[in-house]
Amino acid sequence: QCMPCGPGNRGNCFGPGICCGAELGCYLGTAETQRCAEEDYLPSPCQTGGQPCGSGGRCATSGICCTSETCAMDAGCLDEGSDGAQEAVEKNLTVLDGSAGDLLLKLMHLANRQQQQQGKHPLL
Repeated sequence: QCMPCGPGNRGNCFGPGICCGAELGCYLGTAETQRCAEEDYLPSPCQTGGQPCGSGGRCATSGICCTSETCAMDAGCLDEGSDGAQEAVEKNLTVLDGSAGDLLLKLMHLANRQQQQQGKHPLL
């Protein structure tokens, strides 16, 4: 079990500067992640999160895959069958601090636009 972190300890540490939770989204390098630095001093490594994703990562929350060093959007981590999956990803990305959060949010909107354009058929 990994150390709890974030508001109300509702998240789990994914690395020394990453705290994610289903209700919280992911915090990277914020005050909410300070407790996660203590994991380096624990006698046994922890493995948190859901299914494996990306390059050695695990699904941290809906639509987000994290390793111990970074997080990225990953469609394989979306909650299948959830009508609010896309909204959950947007909500999770908005809790990131500063330019990293802005960049991820812009990338997500761009990917969403491309998906919508691919789904449209030209008029005949």
